[in-house]
Amino acid sequence: MAGEISLLDQPSDVVVGDYQNAGDVVTVPSPLPYIFAEEKQADRQAREALFCTFNADLGFFERAVLGVTQATGARVAVVGDLRMSNPDPRAARNAGTRYIHGLAATPTGSAFHPKLTVIVGPARALVAVGSGNLSVGGWHLNAETWTIAAADRDRCPRLVLDAAEWLRSIARLCAISPPAADAMGRTATALEAFNDGKVVDTGHRLVHTSEAPIIDQLPATPVECLRLYAPFHDERAEAIQDLLLRLTPARVTLAVQSGHRTVVQPKAIARVIDDLGIDLEVVQDQHRSYRHGKLVEAIGDDGACWTLTGSPNLSSMALLKSVADGGNVELGVLAQPSASLFPGGVPIRLDEVPTVRISATRHADKATGATLLAATRAVDGLQVTFARPTPFSARVLASANTDFDTWADVGAVPQGAVHHLIAGIDLPGGSRVRTVWTEHGVPRDGNLVFVTDPARTMLRLGDEPRGSAQGPIELLADARLAERWLHGVRQLAAARASIALPAVGGTGGPAGESDTSTGTPKLDTDSEDWLRYSDDAKSRLGAAMFHFSLGGFAALSAATTTYGSDLLQPTDMLSDERAAGLDEDYANTVNDDIDPLTGENAEADSSGSAHGESDPDDDTDERALRELRRIGHALTRAVRNDLAHLPAVDRLAVGTLVLVGVELGAWERPDGEHGWISVLARVVETLDLDDVPAAIEANVASVAAVALYLIRDHLPTTGRPAEYLRYEAAAHRAAHLVVAADAVLVADHAEAISNSRGFPIDPDDVMRTVAMIVDNDPIATAIDVLEDHRPAWRVRRHADAVLHVDGTFTNPFPAAAEALDTIDGADVAAVWATSANGRWAIAARAAEELMRVEQRDGAVQWWHYRLTALGGATRIARDNEFASRMRIHHGPLNSPFPEALTLLADAGVDVAAGPPE
Repeated sequence: MAGEISLLDQPSDVVVGDYQNAGDVVTVPSPLPYIFAEEKQADRQAREALFCTFNADLGFFERAVLGVTQATGARVAVVGDLRMSNPDPRAARNAGTRYIHGLAATPTGSAFHPKLTVIVGPARALVAVGSGNLSVGGWHLNAETWTIAAADRDRCPRLVLDAAEWLRSIARLCAISPPAADAMGRTATALEAFNDGKVVDTGHRLVHTSEAPIIDQLPATPVECLRLYAPFHDERAEAIQDLLLRLTPARVTLAVQSGHRTVVQPKAIARVIDDLGIDLEVVQDQHRSYRHGKLVEAIGDDGACWTLTGSPNLSSMALLKSVADGGNVELGVLAQPSASLFPGGVPIRLDEVPTVRISATRHADKATGATLLAATRAVDGLQVTFARPTPFSARVLASANTDFDTWADVGAVPQGAVHHLIAGIDLPGGSRVRTVWTEHGVPRDGNLVFVTDPARTMLRLGDEPRGSAQGPIELLADARLAERWLHGVRQLAAARASIALPAVGGTGGPAGESDTSTGTPKLDTDSEDWLRYSDDAKSRLGAAMFHFSLGGFAALSAATTTYGSDLLQPTDMLSDERAAGLDEDYANTVNDDIDPLTGENAEADSSGSAHGESDPDDDTDERALRELRRIGHALTRAVRNDLAHLPAVDRLAVGTLVLVGVELGAWERPDGEHGWISVLARVVETLDLDDVPAAIEANVASVAAVALYLIRDHLPTTGRPAEYLRYEAAAHRAAHLVVAADAVLVADHAEAISNSRGFPIDPDDVMRTVAMIVDNDPIATAIDVLEDHRPAWRVRRHADAVLHVDGTFTNPFPAAAEALDTIDGADVAAVWATSANGRWAIAARAAEELMRVEQRDGAVQWWHYRLTALGGATRIARDNEFASRMRIHHGPLNSPFPEALTLLADAGVDVAAGPPE
């Protein structure tokens, strides 16, 4: 297949992150970079974000897509096939609160199979039609085909308006969860507004099954060659047969994937080919990625090419039937590409293709009983909606979103109901409901849906009232947990004064206590030791705090049976918080009488109470912020004064509370003497004092890993401030510990914590940070930092001590200097930066010497600078006056000098060879 390219290798012809090409339509492997590009506009203009999919991995969606989508300003809705919906409530912590999880059912029980992503606001719109489901495979791992159309008020591709028309049509054909149907309608309206601008015909046309079979919408002109690929074929090759009859190609090339990854019946295809007498060539795609992209590619006698991409497989349900005739809901794009999308491969015979079938599923069962489409929180109760009239009377069961395995009966639904209000029930958004009924004497369970809270899902970023619950409390969707965290901090403080620590030499005793026979801390040597250790810890910390420390929010949710007896206890039974009780504290410092909002002292009145402390008219937001700041001060004191004297599990508990405090905003800022970075770094340094029981080593290591990632993520990309040195010291101290970090535990601890950009922490990023700390590779660390802070750049290692960056910047030297300043710990390092306009620059450093080599208008120029503590390469690149003072002259700029040539050779840079490709 000479001249053909794989979609995975196909470059985008639009600069990601820039909407200068509004009106263009491109083909790419994933829409995710374009959502990031919209977020980088930083104006939050988007109003609606809609994701239509066959099946959805809500855990992936919440980790990788939800945060950045909400940062665009949009309300978010996901709509998937009802039969495929089986969400994991432990992974989908935000369904019904931060976004709508909608379901769709076709009238005949066929598949709701479109893949459509829309981000739209009054200024810009992004429409993506593709082959990938809303999952890590569909958006990242698989070889997929996505068509992206970007519009603004001046230019709008016809495809954008076609998408609005399709949304209107599908809402009339399918049963869709009412909140999701409303979101689809709002999205269509927003897209239709772009009809006021210049509508551009890019040669792309949306095809779908709403009104007619897709095959009837294909060009009917005979073609010379037809190329086909799909991961799924129908049993009798009917789709291929009808395509050949319509297009009458002289020859056909069919691609299948190696490793039994294509569901295909080669004997059926052979019968079709023999009957029609068409020349067939078969190629085997051996790419390691699963190719889920679908393709019909037709080439005419004149060499002109058209393609069909999108969701339709090579099946009769996808191509040969409309929705009304029992076909799937499908969505595709007809285009005239400039390059072939057909995958290359190794020629094989058709009889060498393995027969692969998928086993029959019982999805239909899910759609035939009392099948729920939606449960919506209403003023008068809970509004439930069914896909079709219920064939039996049913009961509705509910489960709180923090208690996954406990179900309660909340009401009945009569036979024949489609919409029914269960009055007097107030379930919070994110709770789960399902139906149960009896059919012919056999108990049956219905499907599960999340309760949608319209008041919350309709909020956009910035709409939330100031002081509303954020972070872990928001994610757990239970405001009562806020008070539990406050009690937890107080109880930890009270435990220092009211509960004796384990005796010297006891299991898990304080750091520095040792077994008299060995001189080393006594750790858990058997299961009984660990049982005693954990029992003691639970008595000090409370069971909920103990479980949370060991396993994050997942473990906390699983430990629901103990919630009522520990952290909800009135804390005034344990300590008087208005009296001095903590080591080296006075009553005023314990009460935090310096108002963090005003900086003024709240002096005590004649009754001994502080002004504003109990004033019922005090602003609720200010009281909440003061309480958070007071907790931050208490945690800071506990970490700095007491942490090293606590048993290992107690130190772990304090560490997890610090992470929660960071998320809640208990500190005003991360840096500075009173910031949380120094507190969290101290936590990391004291987590392992050679007394960690083996049973919790992975737990301690995982919390250390999350903490180190969070610190590193908030560090500046240039310079070496005090916080950077604190991170280095903590990472060095914990390098031996984080080797034991467990990916699952990392995810459990990280799931409720946000990174510096306000998005949920990706556990994979934490594990990459662990690998960098353990490997201690300065270049790999720099790459990771730059990928986080400069996502529009392409960064890669060019040599052992050389980075190569390229991007849309026009002046390459500031980029090279910034990248060089991120490389820490290398004796010699260099960065080669290439810009979009063809210019390049090198920044190379050794000790206090900086060499700059830059190509301008075909001429190469050379500079030499002296580095000092006053500024690094970045300052030299941006401050001309400072650069002039630091420059060392060597004659004409176009003449290389020995010092530069030696340093570049030591770094592994060959200027004569030119920049890396």
